[in-house]
Amino acid sequence: MGSLAKALKAVREDAAALRTSDDVEARLRAEVRTIGRMRARRVAVLSLAAAAVLAVVGAVTVRRAAVERGAAPAAASGPAGAEVATAFFPLDYSGMPVSNAQLVRLEVPRAALASFGLTSIDVHDGGSGAAGGGTVQADVLVGEDGVARAVRFIGRIGGNGHRLFQERER
Repeated sequence: MGSLAKALKAVREDAAALRTSDDVEARLRAEVRTIGRMRARRVAVLSLAAAAVLAVVGAVTVRRAAVERGAAPAAASGPAGAEVATAFFPLDYSGMPVSNAQLVRLEVPRAALASFGLTSIDVHDGGSGAAGGGTVQADVLVGEDGVARAVRFIGRIGGNGHRLFQERER
C-alpha cells in the first residue's frame, strides 16, 4: 500500500472517532424543533388571515349585491356624535389575496361618495342631501403591497339621528 493510501486510511480512522458532543446534538435538535413550531405557527396565522380576508370579501360581495338590489346603506342610529360607517366597498384589486392589511383613516372629497352610489346628508343642510362640497372621513383597507382593497365611509350622527349616507337616486 502506498503512502497516499496509508494517509487516507489514517484520516478515515480519525474521522470515525470524531462525533458531536451530546450537548451540541441536543441544542441542534431543540433548534430544529423551534423552527418547526415557528413554521407551524406562521402557517396557522396565514390560514386565519386568509379566512378573515375571505370572510370580508364575502361580506363585501353580499353588501354590494344588496346595494345593487336597491337596499339602502345602514341608517345611523345611536347617541348624537356617535360614529357610524357604511359597509366596506371593494376597490380594484379587491380580489387579490392580502395579508398584514392596515386600516388607514383618510379625509376624501365628499364627491367620492357618488362613485359608490351614495349621497351625503349633511346634518346642517336640513337633510336635503345637497351637501356637495367638503370632505368626509373614510377607512381604507390597504394591503402590505400598498394597494387599497376596500373603503368605507365614516360619519357622525347628528342630534336629530338622521342618516348620514343614503343610496343615490337613479
